[in-house]
Amino acid sequence: MTWEVGAEERVRSEALNNTFDGSDATEDHRLWYRFRTRAWAKATIGTKGEVFVGLNNESRKTVHPDTEFKWDEVIFETAYVDWKIDPSVSVRVGRQNLMKGEGFVLFDGTSGDGSRTAYFNAADVTFGWKKSKVELIGISDPAKDWYLPVINNKDKLLQEWDEAAVGLYYTGRDLPKTAIDGYLFWKSEKDDRRAPTHAQFQPDRQLGILGGRAVQQLPEGFSLTAEAAFEAGSEKPKPGTAGGNKDISAWGGYAYAKKTFPVSWKPSIQVGWVGMSGDDPGTSKVEGWDPLFSRWPKWSELYIYSQVPEKGVAYWTNLSMWQAEVLASPAKFLGLRGTYYYMNALENFNGSPKVFGKGKKRGEMLQARADVTFSKALKGHVLYEYLKPGDFYIGRDSAYFLRFELIYSFKKIFCESPGDGRARPRGAPRLSAVPRARARSSLSRCSL
Repeated sequence: MTWEVGAEERVRSEALNNTFDGSDATEDHRLWYRFRTRAWAKATIGTKGEVFVGLNNESRKTVHPDTEFKWDEVIFETAYVDWKIDPSVSVRVGRQNLMKGEGFVLFDGTSGDGSRTAYFNAADVTFGWKKSKVELIGISDPAKDWYLPVINNKDKLLQEWDEAAVGLYYTGRDLPKTAIDGYLFWKSEKDDRRAPTHAQFQPDRQLGILGGRAVQQLPEGFSLTAEAAFEAGSEKPKPGTAGGNKDISAWGGYAYAKKTFPVSWKPSIQVGWVGMSGDDPGTSKVEGWDPLFSRWPKWSELYIYSQVPEKGVAYWTNLSMWQAEVLASPAKFLGLRGTYYYMNALENFNGSPKVFGKGKKRGEMLQARADVTFSKALKGHVLYEYLKPGDFYIGRDSAYFLRFELIYSFKKIFCESPGDGRARPRGAPRLSAVPRARARSSLSRCSL
């Protein structure tokens, strides 16, 4: 048996302004420091089993406007058992992270707590063959953490409603230079915790999603990537109103081409488009894309705050966005990225007239990021984003987001001696405290 223990400390400084309404007239400048602490332990049982438990705390100090620092809650970020039934079948049950593809539909099960966690309460049964696999996944993510104890409980909302889903995810890697993913999920979203009078209140809904993703490597460093998905379902009427269920019919996807140049600093250029349907105010259907389990800052850290008055934080929908990106690594310890987005809405949005205009141009955004690896244990990054709002908004003053981040992490691996059952650091000499004739050897020897 092998034991692993580890810890991680992440420190972030984040400053932002005009991200909510694009207006200098509103005092919405924010500056805060975020401190996230993780600690975990993992037991590997031979070649078949794994038990993983991890704790998490994220506390913050807001400097502008100045607020008192308070310790936040400590939660179980991870708590699962993984067991390999045979070489082709495995089961993982419990609190775990799930990311499929590029995280377009399945990435974050706790969108309400920001980047503190992204876990799912899930069961994942995997059937594998050659270089491919099919996963049967069941998810139950209540709006609040009901399943495991919370220390210093702050009664936080992890999302606005209770979520549950079941589905299949196929990952195919058998074809040369080709990656194919396919998925089919059913999901329910019910019991929105906000009042029915809230502008963003969502009635109970059920929907299915069918989609796929493909990546094709081409000669001369070129590659093509595309993903598309379609949603259908129904949404109940808002409580206290007459009428029947509304049909849900939505779509989303992206496509991009990438060219990587064969030189030591690994430069690449990427051009693409991202689209998600919007709700047509002239029909009785619900046509806005539901981001399923992908409410995270996939394309922007700044813009997830601009989405707050529209549909909620990181609720990606009603979007037509062109993207151009340049990547480079001029040194082994340094990665650089520059990105430009031209963003439109596909449908007009009938939101607050204090925030939203009558046009469809969301705006133009520039991003610059530098990732630095200082050592095996210490890494960090700097990120700057700039947004010039368009006529989709009333405010036209520019917004920005600036982050500095450092992450320090370490882990230790111990092997349990078959001689006395005691754990020892990997690489330590094997010592036995019992006579050799009485030594138990039921555990397999660790590979050093």
